Amino acid sequence: MPQQDENIVIRTMKGDLEKITGIPAPKPAEKPAPPPIVLPKISQEAAFEAPKMTAPPPPPQKMPPASAPMPAPMPAPAPFPEIKPPGAPPAPGKPPVLIIPPKIPPKEIPAVPAKPLFKAMPVWIKLGGIALGIILIVLAGLYGYWKFFIQSQPVVTPPPVEVPAVPTLPETPIATTTAPIKFFNKLPHKTITIDLPAKTPLALTESLKAESTISETISSVKQLKITYQGQPVPTSELFELMSIFAPAGFLDNYENEFALAYFSQKEGARPILIIKAKNGALAKTQMEAWEKTTFISDILPLFLTEKKLPAALPAFRSYLFINQPVRYVNVGIAYASLNYAIYNDYVIFATSSAGMFVILQDLTGQTASANYLKQLEASINNFVR
Repeated sequence: MPQQDENIVIRTMKGDLEKITGIPAPKPAEKPAPPPIVLPKISQEAAFEAPKMTAPPPPPQKMPPASAPMPAPMPAPAPFPEIKPPGAPPAPGKPPVLIIPPKIPPKEIPAVPAKPLFKAMPVWIKLGGIALGIILIVLAGLYGYWKFFIQSQPVVTPPPVEVPAVPTLPETPIATTTAPIKFFNKLPHKTITIDLPAKTPLALTESLKAESTISETISSVKQLKITYQGQPVPTSELFELMSIFAPAGFLDNYENEFALAYFSQKEGARPILIIKAKNGALAKTQMEAWEKTTFISDILPLFLTEKKLPAALPAFRSYLFINQPVRYVNVGIAYASLNYAIYNDYVIFATSSAGMFVILQDLTGQTASANYLKQLEASINNFVR
């Protein structure tokens, strides 16, 4: 099909720049139009329907001879549709405006936290672990060897060697300079020796408390001899082990021997301590001075109790028993009171008035009647309540 050049639209950037800047671009030199192309005749069978395009009318053709059939007229080609940008209104005679869509920022993807890289174990730790394992294996082998091959073997003891006996002269016992002190006449009813496993306050306190739990006959006296490794404990060490705080220089006036006993009453055992003074007059002066200071708190461990003294203590009072003066005071412990008396250079500390009655009757050799004891106990109980 013949086609003219005027039907072809060519769009260049020069025209767009001319519209934007307003400066006309230089026109190219006009070229002469090429001569029309004449196509050879084609048969009806080779004709095909071309798209409808706007084209100039075909050139006149020669009429075929009468004997040949007339060809069908060709339909006019359809004009090319005008390309318009999307969204732009049609503007006749003006080129379309290029619209650049806005840039869409890329979607942010949350960063995945990176895991810490695995740190290789230092070489010295590996070597140390290997060395420790080798040492443990060696020690286990040595222990097994000792256990099964050495310890299991029976111990062979050599036969005893007979040593000829050498005749010796009999030893004469060393005579003591002083005879043992006699603290009782007919008492005690029972004597127990306590050999301490250790010379400590705890060992003595536990032994005395354990002995106090053993029930005995009511109104009986049980003497306790305290020894350590078979040797009797002196008076100064007894005061130290029982935590009895005597004034400075007090024990210098007393012998190293003492008598410690339990008086059994229905409420339990009540301790009694007897010491022998070297000078009776000095002992009386010492006790009078000690009574006015801290005598009650210092002698309190003799009661073998954890109870504390009351805040307000009454003063000492006196009573006569078989014409012997006794000083006593209530210390806030049930069925107990602090009593002390001095008889023939013996200083007696008793933790109950009934125990003091029994000791004084034994030392003096006198016996009080039952009515007298009841009246005396009633008067004492009224004071110590």
